[in-house]
Amino acid sequence: MKIKLIMASASKELYEELYESRMELAQNDVEIVSVQPKQGFGSLESAYDEALTVPYIIQEATLAEKEGFDAVVLDCAADPGLRAIKEKLTIPVVGSGEASYLTAMTVSAKFSIIAVLEQSVRLMEENIQKYGFSSRLASVRSADVPVLDLKNHEAALEAICRTAKKAIEEDGAQSIVLGCTGMKKLCAEVEKELGVPVIEPLSCAVQMAAGLVRMQLKTSKAAYPEPIEKDWLSYINKSYRYDRR
Repeated sequence: MKIKLIMASASKELYEELYESRMELAQNDVEIVSVQPKQGFGSLESAYDEALTVPYIIQEATLAEKEGFDAVVLDCAADPGLRAIKEKLTIPVVGSGEASYLTAMTVSAKFSIIAVLEQSVRLMEENIQKYGFSSRLASVRSADVPVLDLKNHEAALEAICRTAKKAIEEDGAQSIVLGCTGMKKLCAEVEKELGVPVIEPLSCAVQMAAGLVRMQLKTSKAAYPEPIEKDWLSYINKSYRYDRR
């Protein structure tokens, strides 16, 4: 099977930095293809970033069925455009965030999310509410490490572990979800430091997508009905001035 990963970042530098870790998710019967939006920011960390980036993520996603992919995975823990893409496609569409929360609830009663920045915390909290997982969430905390600074391995690891320990000790978290797919390389070290399950979103999403394909499950159109086809309109703004004489 072929799974298309769609990053939220338009940064070529970040793409190259993360490429090998994405290819590690391939299996004997699973081919991974990683792509980026044609336009966008270097990272997605706020509602503003998400709003401007989603149209280009949707563009990449809508090509997937025509290109022969069996599933689409959003390579971003904020799940940008997830509902819209599920409406448009019939093949499985898996958000890394949603997949990681489902995994966390399987291995623990309460989980916390470690987001990159304060601006990202609200995105995660809103998604948790939409998915109906609020009763299982211990907290969402910010590690205060921008996505593009995660490459500073030691500093990022220290900040994530420090924040996660507070979530465990003060909020009652029994597992930790990494709130950014750019944290993938840090997962094993964070888990070793914490002693509780640490969930890496992208790995969860790829495994879930592959499982859905193997079980021949598709997106429910009862839940996500296909959008009505409409003409795309454009117009030129005109300025009028009323001059009272």
